[in-house]
Amino acid sequence: MPILIVLWKFKYWIAIAVFSFMYLGQIAYTNHLAGKLKDAESKCTAKIQEIEQKQLKALAEKQNEINQVSADYETLKSEQRVQVETVTREVQKIIERPVYQQHCFDDDGLQQLNALIASGSGESP
Repeated sequence: MPILIVLWKFKYWIAIAVFSFMYLGQIAYTNHLAGKLKDAESKCTAKIQEIEQKQLKALAEKQNEINQVSADYETLKSEQRVQVETVTREVQKIIERPVYQQHCFDDDGLQQLNALIASGSGESP
């Protein structure tokens, strides 16, 4: 029974000691969880950056493909424009020459027509 009297006498100090122990335990546990949270955040940030880099790389590759297709289209378009201009000029020259009733084209006009037909089929005149 004397222990109970001693404990009752120092109840205030015992309560302070218990609450101090609980406070220190809570701080240690909070620091432990904060460290885990920082680790998880750094891993998440690294994964996000990795995914972002992959997406940027894929976007750049697709943009290069689109640019190549566009350049090919422009090249083909300019080649066709040159062919159309050349044929138009040559046809104007043919029209300026006299046309005979029995023959629709003279020799030069027939050569130009055959060259045009051959270029459309991929064969040389």
